[in-house]
Amino acid sequence: FTLSIIEDTQNPQLLFLGTDDGLYLSTDAGATWQKWHHGYPTVSTADLAIHPREQDLVIGTFGRAAWVLDDIRPLRRIASEPGMLEKDVALFPTPTAYLAAIQQPNGSRFGGDAEYNAENRQQGAMITYWVKEGKAAKSGDGAGNGKDAEADESGTDSDDADKGDDKDKTKKDSVFFKFYKQNELIRTLKYKAPDSAGLHRIYWGLDEAGADSPSRTLSKRTNEPGGPTVTPGTYKVVVHYGEAKDSTSVIVERDPRLEVTAAALTEAHEASKQLEAWQQTAADAVKQLVKSKKVAEDFQKELNEKDKEAYKEQIDASKAIVKAIDSVVAKFIGKDDKRQGITLDPAMNVSRRLNVAQGYANSRPSGLTETERRLIRFAEADLKAALQAVNAFYSERWSAYRGQMEALDLSPFEEIETFGLE
Repeated sequence: FTLSIIEDTQNPQLLFLGTDDGLYLSTDAGATWQKWHHGYPTVSTADLAIHPREQDLVIGTFGRAAWVLDDIRPLRRIASEPGMLEKDVALFPTPTAYLAAIQQPNGSRFGGDAEYNAENRQQGAMITYWVKEGKAAKSGDGAGNGKDAEADESGTDSDDADKGDDKDKTKKDSVFFKFYKQNELIRTLKYKAPDSAGLHRIYWGLDEAGADSPSRTLSKRTNEPGGPTVTPGTYKVVVHYGEAKDSTSVIVERDPRLEVTAAALTEAHEASKQLEAWQQTAADAVKQLVKSKKVAEDFQKELNEKDKEAYKEQIDASKAIVKAIDSVVAKFIGKDDKRQGITLDPAMNVSRRLNVAQGYANSRPSGLTETERRLIRFAEADLKAALQAVNAFYSERWSAYRGQMEALDLSPFEEIETFGLE
């Protein structure tokens, strides 16, 4: 049964139809229809309305629920330009994104199942894109048929595409999104290529690329970490899918409910950028220490296997250098606590200083106070002291240990025995 129908307020070619078994849409004034699957169930769709400001389709169901299809402007463009569906990849105009301040509302807390709360729209900039051929369709399994208008908001973690192999960018197994502030690349996100053709959607968290975190383990970075929140302005977005690409822009504005000056936002942003740079320096220093520790541990293992009695002095030196490295690493990330359960190193370390300062700086869109400035000074002082310890270790202990190890004759060749028969 047909229960409701509405014509788009800006493009009469776009129609929405509510039926007893779900929502349908047409981009050719009703000549053809297709069912909308993504996120919306097969339920009795009783009423439809288009929000004039948000450009959303608001749906009322027989079950007295309200469901919102965010931003129908991509559907309007398809209805106006059906030829764009022949592009390998395309970006649509992006709604204005707001640096929204979110807080818990007054009232009860942790209501559990006592309250019902529907899912809200994700925070950040909503980026809608089109792909002509999905990954599964390319494999020949027929995916993508009948789902051209189905949006897909799922994705994977972000990745630093610029540091990857350029050959990967020509494959259609990933979609890259690059965000530019003027001509400066500030963020790169990578998502798995969608299985089906059609409309898909991702959300940019309004952040720049961040710094690595100091770690005791050596691992290859697979995700580009998020960093400082951007300031209000216009940002360029470029999508790459195989060899095809397209671009659009997104306007970022401050929260209109708050009285925040541009100078205050800039001050908080610059403080966050400085702390991110310090964190990267700390991460690089710890990474070098961890690499050196592995060298010493490898020497210790090799000498033990060769002749632990003959190389006892060098083995002991390797053990001592490993302990020395651990003590320097602890200045950055604390001691390696092997206790089970919830534990906390009472000693302050560089990472904790930086994290606390970053958390406070990010929470002050109205400008830094003396508290944030003091926390930043504490972080800077501890980082300088830790870096001095790193430099002193390498100029004194490590150089002597390296000379001791390089003086060893550790040739892999053994004495050759001549064989014969008596």
